[in-house]
Amino acid sequence: MDSNQVEGDSVECSGQRPEAAIEGPLVSPHGYTDAYGRNVSQILSQGTRVVRGPIPLQVRRELAAAVKAGVLGRLKKDGLKPEIFFHPSHKNGAIERQKREALYSVQCIATVIASPAHVREGIERAGGDVLEYALAEARSIKGAA
Repeated sequence: MDSNQVEGDSVECSGQRPEAAIEGPLVSPHGYTDAYGRNVSQILSQGTRVVRGPIPLQVRRELAAAVKAGVLGRLKKDGLKPEIFFHPSHKNGAIERQKREALYSVQCIATVIASPAHVREGIERAGGDVLEYALAEARSIKGAA
């Protein structure tokens, strides 16, 4: 019997794996693939990845190719909502994460910005006159215009 034949089977093996005949990247039934690089594999295994800043061009190209091929999904940046890449079966989780990240950004901004009531309290605690401060602010705004 030939080493390429299996007993009871008359089909000759070509020496290649069956996956090699399939065009395009190999994707397991769970959606994992290494064809687009380690970054795509990490996103597929983690479910989502938040992008808050610039990323290298090569990584951006890999992610864009994976999105175009349907291996990854992408939510675009919108205002305070960050850009998110996600596993295609985790779209709802990615939308929720994008909302949570935007809410977190708003809360961070709100803790930095003081309300007028807080400004008045600070002026009074420092021993200043609130009316005098308000008039000086109005004069400085008119002078700048």
